Amino acid sequence: MLKVKLCALDHPTPETVNCDDPKQFRSTILWLEDQKIRHYKIEDRAELRKIDSTEWEAAYAKYKIDLKVPTGLRTPIEELAWIMGYAIRLEYFDNVEKYKGVNADLVLEEAKPKAPSIKSTNPFDKLDFTSKEFEAGVRTLAKRLQIPYHPDTVITLKAVARLIQNHLSNDAQKEPLLDNAPFPLENTHGVGYQDQDLEQAARILRLLQIQSVRHLQTAINETIVAVQNLTADPRTDTKLGKVGR
Repeated sequence: MLKVKLCALDHPTPETVNCDDPKQFRSTILWLEDQKIRHYKIEDRAELRKIDSTEWEAAYAKYKIDLKVPTGLRTPIEELAWIMGYAIRLEYFDNVEKYKGVNADLVLEEAKPKAPSIKSTNPFDKLDFTSKEFEAGVRTLAKRLQIPYHPDTVITLKAVARLIQNHLSNDAQKEPLLDNAPFPLENTHGVGYQDQDLEQAARILRLLQIQSVRHLQTAINETIVAVQNLTADPRTDTKLGKVGR
């Protein structure tokens, strides 16, 4: 709790202050008086500045009386906590307009870690799949492909993708994909639809399917390599297999 109060008071090193250490305790009292409370004039703080002197305790005792610290506090840490609370009250009254809108909910919200902001360059990430425009576009696409429309727009779109996937030619699946540049759809092999919008959508879905097939092929190749490495391992139990004829 003491560190929380030090943070609220903008202490320069709240995490490293050990108030159980006598010297750090004295330094903290002096910092509070110098920076926040200012009950004494600057010249009257001289005795409090002597944190290495045996006379400091007498100066601190007088300071507590002048500051009207409650006498019922039993330990120096309790006294320090009260003095910090007093400093926070002074800080608040000096900046009422700044702090009057602050509450616990606002502080907790600001303390939550902020997720990094990532700007996607994928145009599909900008689509609102729940919008009426998207639903109307999928419905039109399904009608042109003569696919029965399902109440769930996503299921209908999957059916459209499956139909186009099943009609892909082997040559189309071998087309290279370009990285970090707009893909020239107009230079790819067409699907054969007369409607230009439908043809464009079919080409996009076809390219997505090609990418999916390539990912699958990569996974298969990695599996084959892993199996080959296992069978080539000299620690493999050869009794489980047969060598030669």
